[in-house]
Amino acid sequence: MLKSKRLSWSALRKKDYEIALFQTEHPTERKGYRMVYRGIINGENHSDVVSKVFKMFNIKDLIPKNYQGRTVMSGDIIMIVDHYERKRYYRLQSGGWAEVNRLHVC
Repeated sequence: MLKSKRLSWSALRKKDYEIALFQTEHPTERKGYRMVYRGIINGENHSDVVSKVFKMFNIKDLIPKNYQGRTVMSGDIIMIVDHYERKRYYRLQSGGWAEVNRLHVC
């Protein structure tokens, strides 16, 4: 007799998202962004992914060993590439993450 596995809805909906984190040399600058990290994060949606990225780069035990940037602060930008190959950019602001135009990253 075969046993069937039960998967939760959250396990079925989670996907891998390619992310890139962009920072300026000084947190107050608005120009001169450079990529400081690129990787894959598993999440349910963009909101879930940006939340995980924030935790990942602000909790000492979660920071990747090869990461050379600073903690994530206001003004930093995350690029998320979803499974449809669409790119979205989010900047951390005082009220949370806000979608921005790609031109801010250049």
